Amino acid sequence: MVRVLVVGVGRMGFAHAKAAAKLKGVEIVGLVARDWQKWQPVAKYFRDVPLYSVFKDALAATKPDAVIISSYTDTHALYACQAMEAGAHVFVEKPLAMNKREAGYTIATARKTGKKLYIGYILRHHAKWQKFIECARSLGAPYKATITSNQHSTGEEWELHKNILNAGLSPLVDCGIHYADVMAQITESPVADIKALGYKTVEGMTVANESNMLITYDDGSTLYFESGFGPKVDPEDVPENKVIGARGVAQITPDNVVILGDQRYEFGNDETEKAILKQQKAFLNAIKDDLDLEEHWRYTALSHAVVLIAEEELKIN
Repeated sequence: MVRVLVVGVGRMGFAHAKAAAKLKGVEIVGLVARDWQKWQPVAKYFRDVPLYSVFKDALAATKPDAVIISSYTDTHALYACQAMEAGAHVFVEKPLAMNKREAGYTIATARKTGKKLYIGYILRHHAKWQKFIECARSLGAPYKATITSNQHSTGEEWELHKNILNAGLSPLVDCGIHYADVMAQITESPVADIKALGYKTVEGMTVANESNMLITYDDGSTLYFESGFGPKVDPEDVPENKVIGARGVAQITPDNVVILGDQRYEFGNDETEKAILKQQKAFLNAIKDDLDLEEHWRYTALSHAVVLIAEEELKIN
């Protein structure tokens, strides 16, 4: 039995906890949130699971085999290292850390302790994105990718986005890390140049809440990524996920269809939920089968380096 402590019970934390709880051989032994008044539906769903408000207290009390971390980004590296040093394996949501040094130290801690460190690259488990990458690669280099992820938000959703931003990183990191990894799978070519711009479109922001970056690769490929959070984002904005290659175009439509020429691949609205379950299965298998995660850490380091350099560029500009 793998005894699991879950830290952070917001949208993704709750989803990871429910997915892990479905797996044979897993027991949720504790849940951590700073303010349980905000998360009564989670407490009700896991009514027999102990609740904690301080991570270190929960870690000491439950002595888990594994920890799932979905708290805010500024806690990821610290909590992951504390968990591994306490003897637990770790699943942590992306980004792994606030900067390249923290990310490298956390991976080094996994090597030192011999614990599994699995980072939440959900698109690597998502059937729609796997098909999109397959279709894009069939087009041939150089690739011109355009991906946008602008999210109009007000009320509670904007409060959530503000909390993400107030952790200290722009949407380039929070969202863009997925797509830097997607592009790395498509082109497999080294990065040649990174440019980025950011804008504070809401008064009082400490970091840019709207941003874009242009990544150029050695083979001539490019990724233009654009992402923004907040009430100033156009509510009618339609996300664009498109790759133009030497032999045509691949794209994802807003209604979950991957198109390559006259071929159409349709996906349901439950693909994200399925991908979350696949992630937790992969994490459990890494623990049970003692899998080597060096390749996982290699692409983690690459995508983190790209977006964190873009974040530095954004702040300079």
